[in-house]
Amino acid sequence: MALGCATAAAHADNVSDYIHFEAGIGGAAYRNGPDGLWYQQGFEHSLNLTAPSFEVGLTGPIIQQESWGIDWHLGWAWLGTVHTDAMVPSANTNTTSGRWVGPDLVGVNKSNPCSGPCNNLSRFIGSGHDQGFMLTVEPHYDYRGWRFGVEAGPYLHRSTWSEDVINWVPEAGATPRNIHVEYKPQWLVGYVVGASVARGNFSIAYQYFANKVNGSASNPYQPIWSGTHVLMAKYRF
Repeated sequence: MALGCATAAAHADNVSDYIHFEAGIGGAAYRNGPDGLWYQQGFEHSLNLTAPSFEVGLTGPIIQQESWGIDWHLGWAWLGTVHTDAMVPSANTNTTSGRWVGPDLVGVNKSNPCSGPCNNLSRFIGSGHDQGFMLTVEPHYDYRGWRFGVEAGPYLHRSTWSEDVINWVPEAGATPRNIHVEYKPQWLVGYVVGASVARGNFSIAYQYFANKVNGSASNPYQPIWSGTHVLMAKYRF
């Protein structure tokens, strides 16, 4: 009986050596997309693209030598919700051709705020978030209790984005109206790269998430961001 208990304890210790729970909390800074994607330079706009973020997951060693090793990380990341508020001309006269140009709800003339008289300023109020699962490999160098690592791997993510457009005018002479549009969320594959410094079970990590979403004819209302920077404090249990 005693031998059986000792064997079970040794097995539990072995598992705890190779699989650890880890969690982190920090902040995300989404990179805004090009001028003309849900906002326009030259007109009043507010891009609030930073948000609290957190991660949870599992980690463990693949290889551990005296002064270096390779770890794995499997986790879920919530990058936080961000908001925008912008005034954009929804219809303006092109003085060269005499036709009306404006955003098809995702952009406007990017070389000039107005290619003619600026008519029908509309208010674009947007919000969205990104979240997903990541699997990374982290080679690290160990020196006097410190661990210096870099990591990279795929990021399977799902983004949301919606816009409330106030006083939207689709064409010259049309009556302004309020509309609501949304990006249809779907799972996409990006990637994440990062670097960290650790002491014991505590670490500070920087990560870059390649989570840009491109619109399409069937799903045109893409999120505003082109990628996301994250700074995270993590603890390995």
